[in-house]
Amino acid sequence: MEIEDTTCVAFASEQGRVRTRTMRQSADGMAFFSAWCWREKVAQWCYDVIDHLGEKRQLAYVAMNILDRFTNHRTTDERRYEMEAMSALFLAVRVAGTGNLSLPQLITMSSEEITAKEIIATGKLMISELDWDHHLLTPADFVHALIGDNLSSRLTETVKLSLLDSALYLAELSVFDFVLASKRPSVVGAAAILSAIHQLEAIGAERKLELAHRVQSATARFGDIAALQNRLGLLVNEASDSKSPHLIMDDDDI
Repeated sequence: MEIEDTTCVAFASEQGRVRTRTMRQSADGMAFFSAWCWREKVAQWCYDVIDHLGEKRQLAYVAMNILDRFTNHRTTDERRYEMEAMSALFLAVRVAGTGNLSLPQLITMSSEEITAKEIIATGKLMISELDWDHHLLTPADFVHALIGDNLSSRLTETVKLSLLDSALYLAELSVFDFVLASKRPSVVGAAAILSAIHQLEAIGAERKLELAHRVQSATARFGDIAALQNRLGLLVNEASDSKSPHLIMDDDDI
């Protein structure tokens, strides 16, 4: 995993607006930066490794959730952040996957010569500092549940699969964006389904409104998800314009 040399801080205001600024290297030569600045590259790396291992793609959300919670309010540098990302992915595969990822495998994926001892030590810190009291649900879990419970009986198998594929793609795309990653997975899952309904070509406008109403009725307690739908739309547009999504956006995107 390689991280670019440019050092920056990306941070969101309470309204979810994103700003970036360049930081200078400190006197001792170490560049400090916000972990947010590198989420996009690390998220893509997580998906690549998970696909290589044949694990469920939802594990990328689990790994990034662990990484985000652990690095929140921490000052870090390039090497340390890579070590934390590797530790988070290792824990995610062990906790929510098959466990079929060995430390020697993981170490070969490091561009900074991270050691097994460092990954184990960081993993122990993550286990001791983070809350592990409940099963971590993902946006994809809610996509499956909401479509299965509320829409399956009203759709043909072909339309249902098309809707599911589109909504899952949006749920996976949301992992790249730290604003969406900070929201509850249930809300992101609902936004992904509503956006996917809007994109369906196999049904008419009236049918889309009916399906959207059913989802909105089932998720009314989630609050306003229109802003998240807008952000997902922006992410799709940016992802389609490049080989990999570039998801650090300008002010007023949400």
